[in-house]
Amino acid sequence: MGGFQLAQANISTGRWPFDHWRMRGFASRIDVIDGLAREAPGFVWRPSPEAVMSDLVRLGLDPMREAYNLSVWESVESLWAFTFGGVHLDAVKRSARWFEPDSAFDVMWWVPAGHRPTTEEGLAKLALVKEAGPTPEGFTFRKRFPPPGLP
Repeated sequence: MGGFQLAQANISTGRWPFDHWRMRGFASRIDVIDGLAREAPGFVWRPSPEAVMSDLVRLGLDPMREAYNLSVWESVESLWAFTFGGVHLDAVKRSARWFEPDSAFDVMWWVPAGHRPTTEEGLAKLALVKEAGPTPEGFTFRKRFPPPGLP
């Protein structure tokens, strides 16, 4: 990939706090899906759940309502294979019952290999896509851009 890796962030707002009985189906999958992601081909890095929760609180967001993910992958293809396969795909299909309509946003962007994006960086990229649509600085599976320097 010419020295670049793919960062991704996504966020959705729960219909109820994650410890509410109606959210058990979602909450029961979190650790399983996190483990599967960490073992998936092409996975590079993601912050610990504790670090993400701490960041969300520090930034004024509710970690018991905001499902926020941040990770780095080798390629769009490796992220696609994980996202749209197995247990994760099953959770995606059921997400409408757990999350507020129109609250789900996702973004991908290229980072230099070895870069570990911050929660703030991911939230800023999510805001960019929400406001401006996909660009080379922040894009989606539907409209992708190559790493810098490639046509």
